[in-house]
Amino acid sequence: MHAEVTHAKDRELEFKIHDVDISILYIIQHELQKDVDNRFAGVVLKHPLVREYMLKILTTKNEPYKAISDSVDGAINFTNDLSGMLKLTIGS
Repeated sequence: MHAEVTHAKDRELEFKIHDVDISILYIIQHELQKDVDNRFAGVVLKHPLVREYMLKILTTKNEPYKAISDSVDGAINFTNDLSGMLKLTIGS
């Protein structure tokens, strides 16, 4: 996995991300969209044969770096909760 910032302004941040499953980015996008201070959060697949994605964030109040950090923490908590629920359901 490799990520690099391709565009950064006061309230705007764009990443190029390689070799990661897009579903992880969708969970992060979902977490970003929960916050009303984030105006936009989008994930784009650059090409179906190349695992390269763009993640863009526009915020109104928060620093975009803090918004992405908070959303990653939220995604981790969500997946931990999901994992615990599934373990209880299947009895492991």
